[in-house]
Amino acid sequence: MTDHLSAEGRKEITMALTEYFADTTVVYFKTHGFHWNVEGTNFYPLHLMFEKFYQELWESMDEVAERIRTFGEHAPSGFSELLNRASIQESVGVPASHIMIATLRADYLVLAAKAYEVGSIANGYGDVVTTDMMTEKATFLEKAAWMLQSSMQ
Repeated sequence: MTDHLSAEGRKEITMALTEYFADTTVVYFKTHGFHWNVEGTNFYPLHLMFEKFYQELWESMDEVAERIRTFGEHAPSGFSELLNRASIQESVGVPASHIMIATLRADYLVLAAKAYEVGSIANGYGDVVTTDMMTEKATFLEKAAWMLQSSMQ
């Protein structure tokens, strides 16, 4: 439990984590859908890269949900609740592979910025565990965005 934090701190951190969780869930499903549906001359490397990314996002979702639970709150478990809390939009249809790459790159950068924001909020309350967790998330997301950017050139 996180009894060493104030009630206000726990509430603000939990709200930020929940929004991050919702956005990560949308990006997870988008990445997984792109993995299933990618086509073209770069099918195989993109298929593998998207798989690596969605597996990392799944682990991230699990860690964030468990962190929310350590604050004594429940992680969102329904799609409608997640979509209502998310700021990142779902993908519509099946775009061409170059659009998939650009879309995921943009989403990962947005998620990285949100990870910094959550980490900053947590750091303000002295919650080094959440701060460290968000640093790890941002590190993965920025590297993934770089890999996607490199795939676009």
